[in-house]
Amino acid sequence: MVLPLLPGFWLGRWVGEANGEESFVVSFLCLAVVLAGVACVACGFFSFRTHISEYVSRRTVCFGVTLFLYLFLFGCWRSAAAWQNVQKAWPAESRLWRVMLADVPEDAGHSVLVAAMVLGEGRTIGRIQLYFYGDSMAKHLQVGDELLFKGIISRPRNRGNPGEFDFASYLAVKGISGRASVLEGKWRKTGGYDGWDNRLPFMSNLLVGALRGREHLLDLYSEAGLRGEPMALFSALTLGEDSALSPELEDVYAGVGVTHVLALSGMHLTYLVTMLNFVLLRYCRKRVAKWLGGILVLGMIWGYTFLAGIPPSLVRAAVTYSFMQVGALLGRSGFSVNSLSVSAVLMLCLNPLWLYDVGFQLSFLAMAGILLVYPRCREWGFMCNRRWAWLLDSLAVSLAASTFTIPLVACCFGTFAPYSALGTLFVSPISAVLVYCMPVMWLVGWTGVGTVVCAKVVGWLVFLQNGCLRWMASWPLAVVDVDWSPLLMVSCYVGLAVCLSVSYFSRATWLKLLFSVTLWIVCVGVADAWLKRARSGVVFYFNSRCPAVHVIYSSGVSYLFPAFPDSVREGGMAYIADSFWRRKLSAPPVVVSGDYHDARVSATGGLVECTGGVSFLVLCDGRWGRLKSNVRADVDYLYVCRGFNGNLSHLARLFRPRCVVLDASLWASDRERCLQECRDLGWNCYDMRREGALKVALN
Repeated sequence: MVLPLLPGFWLGRWVGEANGEESFVVSFLCLAVVLAGVACVACGFFSFRTHISEYVSRRTVCFGVTLFLYLFLFGCWRSAAAWQNVQKAWPAESRLWRVMLADVPEDAGHSVLVAAMVLGEGRTIGRIQLYFYGDSMAKHLQVGDELLFKGIISRPRNRGNPGEFDFASYLAVKGISGRASVLEGKWRKTGGYDGWDNRLPFMSNLLVGALRGREHLLDLYSEAGLRGEPMALFSALTLGEDSALSPELEDVYAGVGVTHVLALSGMHLTYLVTMLNFVLLRYCRKRVAKWLGGILVLGMIWGYTFLAGIPPSLVRAAVTYSFMQVGALLGRSGFSVNSLSVSAVLMLCLNPLWLYDVGFQLSFLAMAGILLVYPRCREWGFMCNRRWAWLLDSLAVSLAASTFTIPLVACCFGTFAPYSALGTLFVSPISAVLVYCMPVMWLVGWTGVGTVVCAKVVGWLVFLQNGCLRWMASWPLAVVDVDWSPLLMVSCYVGLAVCLSVSYFSRATWLKLLFSVTLWIVCVGVADAWLKRARSGVVFYFNSRCPAVHVIYSSGVSYLFPAFPDSVREGGMAYIADSFWRRKLSAPPVVVSGDYHDARVSATGGLVECTGGVSFLVLCDGRWGRLKSNVRADVDYLYVCRGFNGNLSHLARLFRPRCVVLDASLWASDRERCLQECRDLGWNCYDMRREGALKVALN
């Protein structure tokens, strides 16, 4: 079932993104007709081959090809419909919108962001992300609150900076098709969630109700005495609410390679299921009692999944344990790769967008590693040591899961944590105790007995766990920065498959395959490193907080020309430094804040000439507009940033630009004025707000 579905899901994304709503049905029908013709030809070919017909009947061949085609088309249809829904075209003008908050507001420093559902006449139109700028009242909003705001909803777009995280695809995978900025005074609260809303789908009603219940439990934690870091970590470990985690703490967990502890997954649900089975099923002897207890456990598992916001990793674990629980009630036990594949098929049929969710991928890869690698680890001789059996088993499980997740993590996040298995081995028992503290905290919160003691215990455990992880993060080579391509990642998984197939080939054949795959991985890695090296060029960054131009000659020689040098010192380039600079540059760029001259660049008053045939002028004030000249100078780019209070028509007496670059930091009125002036002067114009960051090659 997986083999035809996965290509169908992939092709469905291409169909959904490449075609508009009008041509979607026509494109899909054309694809179905073509594939049906191919299937008929294939059935005829295989049915009339004599040496095949001797072993397989024509009816069997036709049934297999038809089922394969049906599953492929079903996957294509489900994926195309899902991607078509998130490629929604929103009106370009400002309108009055009614929305209902679908998540907890998150404080992002300069703004408050929250996911919301746009409400129409008796139905929901789509999911969007709201940005409240400079409005402290937005922090007090809750899940289910109904708002009325005026603004423009636009499609999410990436900024286009090199090495940047694909934020638009991330939002699309979350089902978010638009984003809107809400200014202070342009919105008001009109109501709240009353337990059921007929405009919302059934699942959305369940999810909003569960998230409102989660907010009450978070208030319970706060009333029990949890504050600061213990409150943030305990909320993330038990309820999946990670908006209060500090960036420093997230970096510590990522540095040790135990970020999966912060995201609810199978590990957390294992602790919960173990406790539920011990309490509800251990003493059930009669068949009816076992069935009632099993149904109650399944209800609690799925209730907890909704309470945590149905993250894909937790849904995978809930589906897995549902199969195991039903199997135990039917007298069957065990969980195999086939069962894992069935779980993936069911989840992807419900929501094909999960296929591109990194949490979904990591969860299934970790489980596949445990199922495939852990049994082989048990065959090692030293694993038979009874004294250290529990420690060796835990370490083997961590290594098995890490083996299958390392290539994906290296490709998606550009890091490799050598101590991840050791960190998981240390964090697991403390996390288990913290998860077991969850029902105790709920109980003492409702009764009011022992709240201080429970909060002290949780705080001490959090302090112990975070302190040890901070110590491990300070170890040498705790984090290794890498830059893997998808081809290198796939090659590594092919190598893992060859390593695990030792029992299916002779020793000589297996060694030949292993040598060939290893040589291929080395060649791909060398070619990948050469192709991904830092190339010479000029980058005009899309960064409204810190407008800057980056001139790159090599990985070790580059220059940064910021419009406002203080913004660089205040961390305005932090997110670019953590991604692009860390992966591509061997040395940080030289920050030029005034006049500067050397063999490669020459900067005077914001006018920069680079060796390589590129020149640009940074305009962040009105100094050049007051000058006069009888001769116009040629300049490649006029870089207009926030603070420029002159007119481009005045600069036409001084310069003949090849292109005018309008930075993202410009206010909307200034950007429209500059666009109109460029049209009047006949100048080429590049608007970052519409087209993203600009990258120019040096000669």
